[in-house]
Amino acid sequence: MLYFLRRKKNKGSTLVELVVSMALTAILATAVVTVMHPAVSIFMKVQKHSRAQIVADTVADTLRTECASSYIHGYGDARVVSVEAADNYQVGDDTIFGKLNGLTAESAADGNVLLIRKNEGYAEALYCNAWISQADHEEVYAADEERKNGNVTSKAVYRLFPNGAGDLDEDEMPIDTRPGYLHSGLYETSSLGMNIDGKNVNVAYPSKAYDYTDPFSWSVYSGFTIDVTYSDFKYESIVPGSDSLADKRPAYVVANIKVYDGSYTDRSINTLIYSRQAVLCFAKDNVKE
Repeated sequence: MLYFLRRKKNKGSTLVELVVSMALTAILATAVVTVMHPAVSIFMKVQKHSRAQIVADTVADTLRTECASSYIHGYGDARVVSVEAADNYQVGDDTIFGKLNGLTAESAADGNVLLIRKNEGYAEALYCNAWISQADHEEVYAADEERKNGNVTSKAVYRLFPNGAGDLDEDEMPIDTRPGYLHSGLYETSSLGMNIDGKNVNVAYPSKAYDYTDPFSWSVYSGFTIDVTYSDFKYESIVPGSDSLADKRPAYVVANIKVYDGSYTDRSINTLIYSRQAVLCFAKDNVKE
């Protein structure tokens, strides 16, 4: 009988034992969370930094590739300009196009738009400070002779605007076309003769919008946006011993790439995750040097 009662008593736990066990468990859990939280935060920060670095490296490689396939003969075949582009999709690239089309002087050393001649007939602008607007798309769409003839075209702008020409509200614009992503504008380009130091040199002048694209889709940016500016635009002499601009050609420019956590327009209040520089060397006659 005594054995039976003693056995029955040992089958359960008292309230005091249960409370003590819960208290010890809570203390242990708190200790684990206290130790793990900084480690998790560091891991998330490192992971975000790594993704931002990949984005910046991808942008840098793209810029290098475009400049390595440029067509640079003389002084006027590449330039950097600074454009205060309107934060309005209806204006978009028009501000940049107008600024590029109106310049005749030596390239600025710093700016946010890079223009490079790609061949005798076309030049490319690389920037991320303005929309690729619906109006720009409609200009390309209306001038597309291949489309008018019923032929299939492969212009990149049609992939950015899969619904074709039409009136879109700002919140309906494709994400890829917004500021904060690397855009490429391709323009039909003419050569304007310009007198420099008594010599006639050709300056590339964009005369007509031909196509627009984003080198990679918005998903590549991993939720980040970027800001690209250019600095230290340098020339090199193509005539030994001459210091005249007429005897020089663009040699290289430095791209300053910043990756932000958030939208481009709010980058001043959002977190700068990663930044890097890349030297972009211009090729001569599409030959990488």
